[in-house]
Amino acid sequence: MNDSAKEQINNTKKSGLRIAAVVLMIAFLLFSAWFMQKFMCIPFSCDEIRIINFHKEPENSIDVLLIGSSAAYSDFSSAYAYEKFGYTSYPYAIGGSTCTMWTPALKDALKTQRPKLVVVDVFGGGYDRDMIDTRSNQLSIVMSHTEWSAERVETAEELSSLVDGTSAASFLFPFIKYHNNVPACLPSLPDRLRLEFAGPSPLKGNFTKTRIRWLADVEAESFTDEALPLDAKTEKIILDFIDYCKSEDIEVLFVKFPSVLVDGYPDEMEVNMRANRILEIAEENGCRAFNMQKHFHDIGLKEQEDFYNHGHTNTRGQRKVTEYLGKYIQDEAGIGRSELSDSVRAEWDLAVAYLHEYYKVTEKQIEDNAREEYYDSPARIRELAPLVEQP
Repeated sequence: MNDSAKEQINNTKKSGLRIAAVVLMIAFLLFSAWFMQKFMCIPFSCDEIRIINFHKEPENSIDVLLIGSSAAYSDFSSAYAYEKFGYTSYPYAIGGSTCTMWTPALKDALKTQRPKLVVVDVFGGGYDRDMIDTRSNQLSIVMSHTEWSAERVETAEELSSLVDGTSAASFLFPFIKYHNNVPACLPSLPDRLRLEFAGPSPLKGNFTKTRIRWLADVEAESFTDEALPLDAKTEKIILDFIDYCKSEDIEVLFVKFPSVLVDGYPDEMEVNMRANRILEIAEENGCRAFNMQKHFHDIGLKEQEDFYNHGHTNTRGQRKVTEYLGKYIQDEAGIGRSELSDSVRAEWDLAVAYLHEYYKVTEKQIEDNAREEYYDSPARIRELAPLVEQP
């Protein structure tokens, strides 16, 4: 082989190595971007954990889906409802979310579940327009766990038109909005990775704070049927959500969860009355509506025992609200015991076993005045696991 041929072979090898190096570099950069966006951008909070765990539930195993803000996961326990009434449920809920979140959350949920009933926490539509216009973090959590599709792109574009200051690209690529969170997310990375490879959570999205807030007696004014009008934009969002539910042949129950509303909080009284308007809109459009605020005393709630703040129950109040709403869902909405495979039933029986220990631990913390957030997380599951008697 002459020198010219050898040189040509060497050049070909070098070109091949350069191409391979470029391909590997591009692959590494793409993997790094994917890894950072998936694991190190959205803060590893109870809200993100709840949505991640929702997607771990076996397909078509959730009969009652709760959508909305924090009341949907602090006031209602899915495992307790299963123990009492036999149907499965899950809170696809994010603290502080508004009505703008309802439709994308339901669209995401319907990718893997076909619930018999969707329960909507109405307070997310009762906020004033300025708040609804600027609440984007909650929507980013939903969008970051939504599968890529043409519908996802369409949803991102629609949300960008409904929320101020957040582009469609930011909803599609969380790294754009949350890249500064990467250093803060590093300490939680091990738990985030554990969660990725874990199965369905036995805590089923539950949340509480282990405290009793000594509250004044609930104001009689909060039981009013009086309604304040919604702005046109908010009303359209709610009507569009109802239309979407009808198009999917989904039964919806709009619920106003109970809270300790007292004189001196005029803004919250206004939210309460705008929530009444949402209940009216629901009934006007053929949906069920249940004002639990009016049943505050029937539920057996006590202002000095059952709340960790004026808007959320502790585990004592959670049991009361779950029993009351759970029975309504059973008797009025006609949701009976879920038909489950042996393996899925075993998971829910395990969830009940975890719930018993969860309630024991949180009650002890309440009695000891050990104020702490106690929610569905890998750390809490590890803590409870040795206490749980396997069913």
